[in-house]
Amino acid sequence: MRLKFVATGALFVAALSTGLQARVVNLRVDRRQAVLSGKSFGAAGPYERLVGKVEFALDPDLPINQNIVDLKLAPRNQRGEVEFTADFYLLKPVDAARGNGRLLYEVGNRGGKSMLQRFQNARGSRDPTTEAEFGDGALMKQGYTLLWMGWQWDVPEGQMRMDMPIATDHGKPITGLVRAGGLTTSDPRPI
Repeated sequence: MRLKFVATGALFVAALSTGLQARVVNLRVDRRQAVLSGKSFGAAGPYERLVGKVEFALDPDLPINQNIVDLKLAPRNQRGEVEFTADFYLLKPVDAARGNGRLLYEVGNRGGKSMLQRFQNARGSRDPTTEAEFGDGALMKQGYTLLWMGWQWDVPEGQMRMDMPIATDHGKPITGLVRAGGLTTSDPRPI
């Protein structure tokens, strides 16, 4: 069972690390539940939901991580790495052998989930639990594993989010106004 979680963690790193190099420190599953009380989705069979946090660490001295603003000013662990976490939400066949071996990862906007709406004609939900919120099950009937992971730090609690440490300049937190693609936030978090 632990190997399955390690393999899943490796997938998270692959999805995250296109512009940086990070490692998974821990994969914490806070909730594991049957989807729709064990309803079968065609040949893929029943699905389960895994919800929790992925704990990451990255080395600010690696050349690939040099473009991350103020990373060298963030607090470090005993290994000299900067740690951060991201929420994850995974829907997968209970019996992985019945799945198609493919993972669909949605980079959700503002911590939301829209993959089920777009591909399964589902009603939107932060945490789908009803037939309407899973829609026609098209992706699941084909055996896909579905993954969402938080990547934005300034979304409200309850949405998929990433939690990062606040960088400091001589002990004073570096915070301020952030502008990105027309979005402005004054949330006093890392910039």
